[in-house]
Amino acid sequence: MSENPHIIEIYAPKYEGERFEAHRFPLDLIEDLYVLREMTIEMAKQIYLEKNKDRQRIPKNFTRDISFELEGISPGSTIPKIILVTGLTGMFPQANHAYFEEAPIRIIKAIEVAHTGGDNITDYANPEVLRYFDHFGKKLRDGESIRFSKVDGGHAVLNKESRKRLLLASSRSNEYTASLSIRGLVTALDKDRRSFDIQLLNGVKIKGTYGEEHTKNLQEALFGLEDGQKVLIKATGIFSASDKLKAIHDVEEMNLLDEFDVPSRLEELSLLKSGWLDGNQGAPLNGEGLNWLSEAFENFYNSDDLPLPAAFPTPEGNVQFEWSFDNNEVSLEVDFKTQNADYFELDTASKKENSEQLNLTEEGDWKKLNELLLEIKGRTE
Repeated sequence: MSENPHIIEIYAPKYEGERFEAHRFPLDLIEDLYVLREMTIEMAKQIYLEKNKDRQRIPKNFTRDISFELEGISPGSTIPKIILVTGLTGMFPQANHAYFEEAPIRIIKAIEVAHTGGDNITDYANPEVLRYFDHFGKKLRDGESIRFSKVDGGHAVLNKESRKRLLLASSRSNEYTASLSIRGLVTALDKDRRSFDIQLLNGVKIKGTYGEEHTKNLQEALFGLEDGQKVLIKATGIFSASDKLKAIHDVEEMNLLDEFDVPSRLEELSLLKSGWLDGNQGAPLNGEGLNWLSEAFENFYNSDDLPLPAAFPTPEGNVQFEWSFDNNEVSLEVDFKTQNADYFELDTASKKENSEQLNLTEEGDWKKLNELLLEIKGRTE
């Protein structure tokens, strides 16, 4: 490449969401930048063939002296700045640079169409290009997005929904992929094919494939099937257009769960129907409330130093947690409407009682709950 290359900024994707507020770039998203490079090259090739109808193949040195580089992470949420570096022929950029400069514009336009609707996505990017979204943006969580600036002003937004539309536009089978976390029971294992069956907590069975590093945990989970041994799997899911999970692959993590694993129990409680108590009484539990409580419990409860509680539904459609410490019984009834909780502690030997009201939207009140339980644990050990 020449000593004074032609340099332009082609992407400054702004990652938005709680994870990015500290202006740091999570390492598990580094793959996004590599995939964006590969997708841009594929898009440039598509543009070349569109503009050179007489050519059947891409020139041999099409990507020669073309480089994509990360210039830095800009403040304002998390913004990796990506530049295109092109060698010069004399005083001018190489002829192929134009295809690489147009490619990001077309990709961003396809993202915009996927987000806003209207035009046909494949008018801007063919299925070969769109398939790169199988990996780009795969790790976005609910409420997160990647915002791209357009050359003519405005923005194009990639979130879980617009990514789904991009993948469906590229798929002949009308499927898309997304990262997921699931809990369930391993019901079958085929070591030769590196495949397994998992029964989700709603009873649905899904097939999956795995790497050798997960064999031990899978075997332990299958051995503990009759005892109800559950697992947590983080992997890539294959979904239908109607969001039905069809299979899982690319397992990243597989962990055996405690028998009192709270998110598993809350997911089971979400399946209760109206009248679950006696056919008449027993309100169904609010799904959004259960998801909130599950996430809050995982984030703020001190499970490293404290035992996990048993979790029960209440007739009103709320949740009550219960702990036993020798002669001390503790309960915490959570109200989904107010997101408050009534804490009650009873020493069955001395009959001494203690009660508190906690606001479970406040991290400080979770800390107070942890301290109350740790104090009881310390007295009874």
